[in-house]
Amino acid sequence: MIKDKILKDLQKAVEGLGYKSTDIVCSISKNSSFGDYSTNVALQLSKVEGDNAKQSLATSAKQNPIEIANQILEKLGNPDYLEKIEIAGNGFLNFFVKAEVLMENLFKNLDKKSNGKKVMVEYAHPNTHKAFHIGHLRNISTGESVVRLMEAAGYEVVRANYEGDVGMHIAKAIYALLHLDSFNEEVKKIEGVWARVELLGKAYAAGSKAFEEDEEAQKAIKDINFLVYASAQRFAAEKGAEPSSTDYLKFVTGRKGEIDEVFNLWKETRQWSLDYFETIYKRVYTHYDRYYFESECLAGVDIAREVVKEGILEESEGAVIFKGEKYGLDTRVFVNSLGLPTYEAKELSLALKQFSEFGELDKIIHVVGPEQASFFKVAFKVEELLDSKIKNKQYHLVYGWVKLKTGKMSSRTGEVVLGEWLLDEAKTEIKKQFPEMDEETAEKVAVGAVKFSMLKFSTSSEISFSFEDSISLEGDSGPYVQYTYARTQSVLKSSDFDPKTVTKVDTLEVEERALLQQIEYFDETVKQATANFSPNVVAEYLLDLARAFNLFYQKHRIIKGEEKKDFRLSLTNAVASVLKNGLYLLGIEAPERM
Repeated sequence: MIKDKILKDLQKAVEGLGYKSTDIVCSISKNSSFGDYSTNVALQLSKVEGDNAKQSLATSAKQNPIEIANQILEKLGNPDYLEKIEIAGNGFLNFFVKAEVLMENLFKNLDKKSNGKKVMVEYAHPNTHKAFHIGHLRNISTGESVVRLMEAAGYEVVRANYEGDVGMHIAKAIYALLHLDSFNEEVKKIEGVWARVELLGKAYAAGSKAFEEDEEAQKAIKDINFLVYASAQRFAAEKGAEPSSTDYLKFVTGRKGEIDEVFNLWKETRQWSLDYFETIYKRVYTHYDRYYFESECLAGVDIAREVVKEGILEESEGAVIFKGEKYGLDTRVFVNSLGLPTYEAKELSLALKQFSEFGELDKIIHVVGPEQASFFKVAFKVEELLDSKIKNKQYHLVYGWVKLKTGKMSSRTGEVVLGEWLLDEAKTEIKKQFPEMDEETAEKVAVGAVKFSMLKFSTSSEISFSFEDSISLEGDSGPYVQYTYARTQSVLKSSDFDPKTVTKVDTLEVEERALLQQIEYFDETVKQATANFSPNVVAEYLLDLARAFNLFYQKHRIIKGEEKKDFRLSLTNAVASVLKNGLYLLGIEAPERM
């Protein structure tokens, strides 16, 4: 990258002036009048005093940034890849890259190279027996993009999914399926993935209502919850998972005879949910290397008790807790007073599995909502105290809530926008606007519209969901970028362009240079997005590139402009390549025509 050359030359110039090595920041210029790249290193150095300053200026309380900038400029000389270097206010140095150097981007090779590191990205996290809502779509869109960014940066990535298949939410659904007349007959005859998952959603809402309004139902659901845990324990044992010493049946007050019925229904309906989730994963172009389940982490209760012996956790009134105050953290319970594992204990079991199953992992990235921030801080601290080798090897990537206009979504009340529904509605709307569009393309555009609407915002920001904005085919949308790519393909297919022949020109129009400038920025954009786990950086870049190409397309003849035809076709082809690669990094398909 040209930026790397600039940084190298700047470092040499700064050290040549007698300054000690410093972290130089070189940024993409937001305004083309300030060049292609700029740095404030002179301003940085003007604030350095004492041992870190240039010897001749060390006694000055404050050095002049303009003077330092001129000294750096003199040391830099005239690099052969730069047209000029200008000094702006406060000593900023602006670098203008030569046109012929920018044109080298037409030969750009976008192949990735291995960096020898391995990471795990854990994302999606739906709960069986509950709705897969648009919040899950944001999670899976974010996680998938982070995976692809890291793969592009040369990492070997393990795709993981931790799914909740035990808990009160399941007990509520199973209670309704077993004991409410409107459900117990239907469950025996219902067929089809969508019909089954819809039934589970209704059962969960009905069970939740009964739990809040009926004391007897509440008692029954609490018993069923323990039966679900006992069922999960039996199922995990059948699968060869690490056993848990907890006897969940001893907590059941009057329904032990239902264990087989609950076990069979839990196992069957659990699979209904998993089958349904797979249809969504496939639809949004996601697959996994390892599915982890809460049910296989119940041995966390025994692990937590062992950790007590290490002095990391301690017993308190029959429970096992972590006192986090001395670390500036919360005190949290790992095993409750009944002897049952909490989420913290199950997370401890999960971490041990993850770090042992895939060899040396440099990092595990957990894509989870903000409500779990305190939970992860404690979990990470306990795990690193238990094994110092995993210190700083876990990261909680927070994604913000997706809200309706009436507030956060709730699958308990049924006031939830289902992920599948959103994708279907987007596709329906797109088909209305493009009645001639084939089904395959409409699906690609619909998924692209929804994903882009999730990814164009910073990961941690909350989204106030607007259906109209998410499927807009104009402006800051996925379909706009996809349409721009399709336009490049239409131009190329209408010509006799040979991609093996790349042509340069002596002079550039403003719009041509702007496109070359954007192509130059692609690698740096991907690098920045990867380092910060920020897909929105790529989304913003693609919008800028699409706008630049469409302006170029409107102002200049490409095929009919004989004098520059070959160059402009080469430029169009390069833009197409970057658009397609950028969309791929967001987990979005690039349709050949729209």
